[in-house]
Amino acid sequence: MVNSSTSRLPALQVWLYGLPALALTAVGVPLLLYLVPFYTVEKGIPAGEVGAILFAVRLADAIFDPTFGAISDRVRTRWGRRRPWLLIGTVLLTIAIWHAFMPPETVDWVYFLVWMTILYASWTMVIVPYVAWGAELTGNFDERTRIAGIREIFLLVGTVLAAGVPTILKAFGGGGQTATMEAIGLFVIIVLPLSLALIFWKVPEPQVIATGHGHGWRASVDAIRKNGPFLRLITAFMLNATAQAIVATLFFFYVGFVLGDPGHGPMLLLTYFVAGIVAVPLWMRLAERFGKHRTWAYSMISSAAIFLITPFLGPGDFWIFFVISIFTGMSLGCDQILASSMQADVVDIDSIRSGQQRAGLYFAIWNMVTKMAGGVAAGVTLPLLGVFGFDAKATADNPNPPQALLALVVLFAVVPPALRFLSVKIIWNYPITRERHAKLRAMMERKLARRLAASGGE
Repeated sequence: MVNSSTSRLPALQVWLYGLPALALTAVGVPLLLYLVPFYTVEKGIPAGEVGAILFAVRLADAIFDPTFGAISDRVRTRWGRRRPWLLIGTVLLTIAIWHAFMPPETVDWVYFLVWMTILYASWTMVIVPYVAWGAELTGNFDERTRIAGIREIFLLVGTVLAAGVPTILKAFGGGGQTATMEAIGLFVIIVLPLSLALIFWKVPEPQVIATGHGHGWRASVDAIRKNGPFLRLITAFMLNATAQAIVATLFFFYVGFVLGDPGHGPMLLLTYFVAGIVAVPLWMRLAERFGKHRTWAYSMISSAAIFLITPFLGPGDFWIFFVISIFTGMSLGCDQILASSMQADVVDIDSIRSGQQRAGLYFAIWNMVTKMAGGVAAGVTLPLLGVFGFDAKATADNPNPPQALLALVVLFAVVPPALRFLSVKIIWNYPITRERHAKLRAMMERKLARRLAASGGE
């Protein structure tokens, strides 16, 4: 049985499974870092309109994400449950990236709204079955951390590549936000289909552990509502993801207008993500020793505490912020690896209770929360900055007013640590330990064995 609690996957399959994350994260980096300055500064759409559109699009995903997740769990084909959706989603996503990352010279808010809507919907059609496939590859507590860790390595490498595009283009005499968006868009359009072709070829879809009947929407919602560990985990994750999204949304504004050093923004990002890659093996080892939830909590505590130095920085403090970027970057990998691995564990609770394997639905909710966090970050912080008179096009001759810079510092450097500390409070006594999960998997597999015996092994 492929997804047994004792199964350990061949290294080649795990590495090939992680490969598409290289391109998928290259989609996410511009959405968090480059998209707002690109459409506000280069295309001239007001920051408030951009923030409101991003907020509205991500709220629409609150309906689409779980709906699609449930559909992807229920529809079964001769090619599997996950492969067909990955194929359809990839086609739509590449079309959306072409239009959103390489728009015409003149665009308006309608153009931005249409292609953001298509882009986020198609991204859901790719990311949900992709991550659900990974959760179903094994039932082993620590093996799930290995799968998530290798996927995170590709994710961070893709992030470094995307974050380093401005620096690379500048080294070859190019650069600018338009060239950056074009380069990243072409990278995704080429790499994503190729990497998915490899996992279609070499990575199997696991056997489905489920009863012969499906559950309706009401039963699914009720099961999620009663899954206490999942609710605790998703709440902690949303708070932490919102903190990350706020920092990402305001990063270039902070570096440019508070530190007064916009030219070093790409290099600081590169440092941040490289630190995350280097720290991945450390977090995987610590999780095996201290448990997933406690290791994640320690990571968030250290990241928040170090980031609290940031409100006291100003012009000339580049090197202090450089060091802060290293230490906070180290926590980045932990956030993604362990939270995702823990998510796979709580799906097992639902499988035991319902007899269904609904990883798609659960990870769709996870994806929805991630995008809502980004929507809240853009939809709240950007309009708030506008209220205080912040201007993304401000210059030395026409600077932002003091209250606008103060608002920027509070939103960028004070709110995120506060959210992370609240997340730690929620996750600290998380109940799913290695020992409890082993009992859950044993119970789950005994039920499967009885069903197989009753059906004559079919």
